[in-house]
Amino acid sequence: MLKKCPRCNKILPDSMFAPKTRHCKICRRDYDWQYKYGISPEQYFELYQQQEGKCKICGEKINEDEYLCIDHDKETGEIRGLLCKKCNLGLGHFKDS
Repeated sequence: MLKKCPRCNKILPDSMFAPKTRHCKICRRDYDWQYKYGISPEQYFELYQQQEGKCKICGEKINEDEYLCIDHDKETGEIRGLLCKKCNLGLGHFKDS
């Protein structure tokens, strides 16, 4: 089944829509980045290019169809860099904010 995203106006299959939202996954991702971290898609991709698509901690390069996690200071909101999922989860287990 096809649906239309009200934000980008693209008609896409159901599988391209974020769960429990009317927006496609790309629009939802962009909204989350802006709302949660105060970063635009352009700013994310600028950081991504600066880090050459690699995790800031371990240096692992991710697949082109994946995204690095946005690492930020929970108190100040300052963006520290982009991390792979493993390093991001590791920091969470260490309760590093």
